[in-house]
Amino acid sequence: MAVSPRARNGGDPGARQRLIEATARIMRDEGYAAATSRRVAAEAGVKQALVYYYFPTMDDLFIEVLRAGAESSLETMRAALTDDDPLRALWLINSEAGRTGLNAEFMALANHRKVIGAELRSYANRVRDIETAAVTVALRANGVDLEAHPPVVISMLIAQIARSLCNESAVGMTLGHDEMRAYVDRHLKRLSRPAGG
Repeated sequence: MAVSPRARNGGDPGARQRLIEATARIMRDEGYAAATSRRVAAEAGVKQALVYYYFPTMDDLFIEVLRAGAESSLETMRAALTDDDPLRALWLINSEAGRTGLNAEFMALANHRKVIGAELRSYANRVRDIETAAVTVALRANGVDLEAHPPVVISMLIAQIARSLCNESAVGMTLGHDEMRAYVDRHLKRLSRPAGG
């Protein structure tokens, strides 16, 4: 979303960034419902009117928060393409509780706001493409049969299992987590080992 003409022509550009960061913090720590214009303004240390000065609607603010996080995540994902062990790098990226928690809030928000859903879908497709590309490179380099182990399936398994463990841990559910991590670790080693190695 483009910056509004009002925001370009005046005001404190630092305030805009503080509003985005404050919204992300509130969503991550307390959930999207807590991210009201009044609460966000207080957290950012600005007057409530500045929220609407920079963002005509709260959806505009949420989209900017999503985009800011998405760009940072996409850079991290792209770096995984050149990692010595891209499968493990993707596992670790998707195991970050802070990232997973904010994503869960955006998923919940997307259930109620179509514009957020469309933005989230666009971002998720880009992430899936990058994850799949990283897995494809790793599997090919290690001589893994791509028909028996389709890269998109492997990338989804890595991402979804890691995120699921984070989501369960957030509510205190850890039964089977150690076993799952050990299982994933064994299979990541197997898939990351060069053919004949």
